[in-house]
Amino acid sequence: MKVSYLHGLESPNYGPKVDWLNEKFDTTFVPKMDYNSKTVFKEALEGCKGSSLIIGSSMGGYFAYLIGQHLRIPTLLFNPAVVSRNFDPIVELPKKGRTKNTVYLGKNDNVIKGSKIKKYFSNEGVGSFKYYTYDGEHRVPEKVFIDAISETLKIKESRVYSFESYHSAFPYFK
Repeated sequence: MKVSYLHGLESPNYGPKVDWLNEKFDTTFVPKMDYNSKTVFKEALEGCKGSSLIIGSSMGGYFAYLIGQHLRIPTLLFNPAVVSRNFDPIVELPKKGRTKNTVYLGKNDNVIKGSKIKKYFSNEGVGSFKYYTYDGEHRVPEKVFIDAISETLKIKESRVYSFESYHSAFPYFK
């Protein structure tokens, strides 16, 4: 199974979340996103082809939503920047649409208010939307990220220890 993950504006395309994706799935597409590039949307669109799920966080959530509509692939969006963006990157609005979108919103997100995201999707959204909230802010905790993907794709094992947490949980390996 292939999944694609589009990170947020100031986030990297590596770390424990990406390590988990690479371990769990046969194929992953996790590009370094330069949202100021004129070609980043087309490159991401091409790379997401063949995915079973497109995951996106913040600005990556905005891209994931649009790309999911273009390709008719379900999306998992974390605090998507469909509103309240600092700038408008070059994107292509979808012509097809009608896909399934699962949206996670941080209860204490001060960057993008969940109520504004819901209002946008209610007025302008294409496809179906299912909403969840989590205790947290804009940056998505690793556990929320992993559990959301596991629930969306019905993966039984939902928690993989990072190197640091594994060694603190099992001190006899030190």
